[in-house]
Amino acid sequence: MQKRVEDATPSRGKAFGVKAFGAVVVSGFMVPSMAAAQTAEPAAPGASVQMPAVTVTGQGETALTPVTGYVANQQATGTKTDTPLIEVPQSISVIPRDQIQDQNAQSLNQVVRYTAGVTAETRGAVASRYDQLKVRGFDAETYLNGLKLQSLYYASSQIDPYLLERVEVLKGPTSVLYGQAPAGGLLNQASKRPSATPVRELGFEVGTNDHYRGTADFSGPIDAEGKFLYRLTAVGLSEDGQIDMTENERIALAPSFTWRPDADTSLTLLGFYQRDPKANSYGGVPPQGTVLDIPFGKIPVDFYDGDPNFEKFDRRQSSVGYAFDKRLSDVWSVRLNGRWLHEKVAYDSVYANGMAPDNRTLFRGVATSREAMNAYAIDNQVEGRFSTGPVQHTLLAGVDAQWVDGHYTAGFGAGPSLDVFAPVYGIAITPPPASRTDVDGSQYGVYLQDQIRWQGFILTLAGRRDWAETKAKSVFGDSRQFDQAYTGRAGLTYVFDNGIAPYISYAESFTPISGTDASGTPFKPEEGTQYEIGVKYQPPGLNSLFTAAVFDLTRSNLTTTDPAHPGFSIQTGEARSRGVELEARVGVTANLDVIGTYTYLDTEYTKDNSGLEGKRLAAVPRHQASAWAMYHMPENTALKGLSVGGGLRFTGSTMNSANSFKVPSFTLVDAAVSYDLGALSAKLQGAELQVNAKNLFNKEYVASCYYGDWCAYGYERTVTAGLRYRW
Repeated sequence: MQKRVEDATPSRGKAFGVKAFGAVVVSGFMVPSMAAAQTAEPAAPGASVQMPAVTVTGQGETALTPVTGYVANQQATGTKTDTPLIEVPQSISVIPRDQIQDQNAQSLNQVVRYTAGVTAETRGAVASRYDQLKVRGFDAETYLNGLKLQSLYYASSQIDPYLLERVEVLKGPTSVLYGQAPAGGLLNQASKRPSATPVRELGFEVGTNDHYRGTADFSGPIDAEGKFLYRLTAVGLSEDGQIDMTENERIALAPSFTWRPDADTSLTLLGFYQRDPKANSYGGVPPQGTVLDIPFGKIPVDFYDGDPNFEKFDRRQSSVGYAFDKRLSDVWSVRLNGRWLHEKVAYDSVYANGMAPDNRTLFRGVATSREAMNAYAIDNQVEGRFSTGPVQHTLLAGVDAQWVDGHYTAGFGAGPSLDVFAPVYGIAITPPPASRTDVDGSQYGVYLQDQIRWQGFILTLAGRRDWAETKAKSVFGDSRQFDQAYTGRAGLTYVFDNGIAPYISYAESFTPISGTDASGTPFKPEEGTQYEIGVKYQPPGLNSLFTAAVFDLTRSNLTTTDPAHPGFSIQTGEARSRGVELEARVGVTANLDVIGTYTYLDTEYTKDNSGLEGKRLAAVPRHQASAWAMYHMPENTALKGLSVGGGLRFTGSTMNSANSFKVPSFTLVDAAVSYDLGALSAKLQGAELQVNAKNLFNKEYVASCYYGDWCAYGYERTVTAGLRYRW
């Protein structure tokens, strides 16, 4: 098949709650836990802010336009300005639409499987309803169009990748531009946007586990002058989950509209609706019988720790956003971005909670929650591009804010035990007592950034001030916590004429932590600091980007056991991640795209009072590597129209929380084949067949033992075959 060339229209694109004494941090806002002494299932990941629109001037690629192939040159996530990737003094990976399509990625975890510094699918094939992964060994936030996806307890947004144009992964602290955020970084998902060039596409695929998926994508101008553009993207999915007796169902719709009254003004409205009435399970398996040998043998890969008589997951997500861009002059422009998000979740689960000494009786817990949330986010910016003598400036000033108003009625308790090797399902399960918590959270931030260019030097300086507040009401009492923080970033890049760009940077982050110490003093926010040295290389004349980074990332102010006051915590904990990341994205020819990555991570709890000091972080491998290649046969050969691809993913061994045993390493193979039927007959022009196999050799593996006695099997072999038609 020929290399795809798509329209160049603008498009842009967790998991536990962190427990303190009687509190839990949920999606960036602080929410009191139901009761510190109760058995609780891990909370869902979560949270969200929106990325700015970017002024589009001139021709060629921008941070908003689709990318042809696998190599992006521009980004906006790392600077909130349209800046070449090579100039940003922090590691960023961009996964464009072509790669998502070639690999047929159907979750955010699958999108980032071939990305340096990212440990995808730490919850394996089980918790597919949430985007749980690690960046540089720590949690990372998910964003949509630059605005954070806020969440509550189990109400955590997930966007179907078919609706996305690209995903940008910013690694390390990001608070200077985005406010409260974990130290790992952020993943900004960029929506498909209206196109000036008509897009008409329908697709249908089938696959293993009774997989059926339909897709549709339509876009183009509404009027003859092209001032009004539209896009409508949709996806529907039905399949069995890998876990026995579970199912996945989804319907998603993303309408959008752009108005361009003149060359200097643009307003885009972005709608989104997604319903997930079923979503696999949210359980796990114990280490006994999976990682650790027991006399009864292995627990099956499709083992279900829940019960179909009780299991429930029904999530509804709706949002409306806007991106307004106005160029005021040759120097100044303004951007206004905002989004309203509504989410509603009904959640019931019976989940594994440790193995009995007989090595076959599984203790189980029960969780239930009914949640509803309205969340709002805005990000307003002024950008100036000017010179002071020989020095050029890209000055950015912004004010952003986010609010969340929601409630959850949740309960946790003990469930009936289960014989792992002779399970009996369909039994009566009594829901635990539940109580309601109302949450009202807000964050306000102001930030200033200057990208200063002189000859080959680019000095990036940024500073920010944040104010965050959370109020909660429940039967356990009312609480209010207020935090404020200063964060900054400084980086220096030098771009040589030969395309080599070494850089050095320092960045900070903060994350509010709810609760108080033994004296009643509220906890201070967790802090993240990162030192990074790297080099980026774009050889002239070669469509490629090579990156290498060495970093030292530390989380401080972590809560840990207070030895002087049992049952309370103090903030003397610290965790560190040091590592090396290598990533290459190369369009070797017009027909061959190649990706190669390697990651080394040395993670450790450097300060802790509960026995973790000196131990590695759970579920984080020291070594990861991947390689992917996609080759499109040339037009002048007998095999024209055929494309073949394949990849390898290696994940090194990991540890459990207590570092008492290792989870073995694993290597997985993926493959892809597509055929442009237009090569057979002009009547079939626009029709394309595609077959993808993930974990081609059906390797059985444990993805990780991510917390306590909870482990998760990884994905078995999945095969999909689809037909796509464009006209």
